[in-house]
Amino acid sequence: MVSSRDGGGVSTALPGPVNLLGLRIDVDTHDGMRDGVPRLFDLLAEGHARGTFYLSMGPDNSGRAIFNLLRPGFLAKMRRTGARGVYGWRTVLSGTLLPARMIALALPAVAHQIVDQGHEAGVHAWDHRTWQDRLAEMPPEQVVLSLDRGRQAFSEIFTTPPRTFAAPAWFSNEVALLHQETFGLDFATDCRGDEPFVPMVGGRALQTPQVPATLATLDEALGDSHANAPAFYRDMLDAACAAPWPVLTIHAELEGGPYAEDFARFLADARTRGMAIVPLGELLAARRATGVPLPQRTMTYAPVRGRHGVVFRPADPA
Repeated sequence: MVSSRDGGGVSTALPGPVNLLGLRIDVDTHDGMRDGVPRLFDLLAEGHARGTFYLSMGPDNSGRAIFNLLRPGFLAKMRRTGARGVYGWRTVLSGTLLPARMIALALPAVAHQIVDQGHEAGVHAWDHRTWQDRLAEMPPEQVVLSLDRGRQAFSEIFTTPPRTFAAPAWFSNEVALLHQETFGLDFATDCRGDEPFVPMVGGRALQTPQVPATLATLDEALGDSHANAPAFYRDMLDAACAAPWPVLTIHAELEGGPYAEDFARFLADARTRGMAIVPLGELLAARRATGVPLPQRTMTYAPVRGRHGVVFRPADPA
């Protein structure tokens, strides 16, 4: 992993390494950790690819997503992505009619295989569902507690603190960014955006850079911008080849589940086109190796096609 200890700068349009694609892998559920992550190990090894796995550490409260049914766009997304078929009844009811199961804490052997196989590992959340649904109303002390619990759980599994965090649903706030500063992280990926950057909070440049997700996700696209997974992956590969510092996010429950074959074809096609798929730490290291300081950006919220609600992202440069 790389160190995050250098400063910011002005926004640049760099001719970046179009042969690199950063891969973020979110693990949101117990079944995704148990079944999807091992399957992704095989796919990534066959595709000569590596990535950064972000683990939900604590309870799988996926069933509480039902409380979002009145939110604009949520039910439509669940229907067009076939959520029940993807996740199964055990996950769909987890934390409501059925008890929540722990995710990474319940499967430490799977977690250890991540680093054993040459991937990066970081914290996605303590309780993914609660963070995603309630962060906007959480008091600061609850935000801090959630981050601390995720960090402690990671340390219990790996006997070392995490070096990277990734906010669920790319939804975070300045309280979280400031508390993550105390962790000495190498980087975080809490937002969507176009390139690695240094966040600004209260007029101050933070020490922890952000490596944002730049590309759409399969669950956002299916039945909306794209009719099927092959069409989505073709367009994402084209977009990645055209972007200076692209980051694709996949999910253990999707690409490690019913869309595994589609993802495998994407990996093979990417290799054919000369693209190296790497952990986010390596993408950031390549960006820093240009010698051009990371741009400094203030944060805001904006909608993303195919998602309900908004995501955290850097504001447009003045």
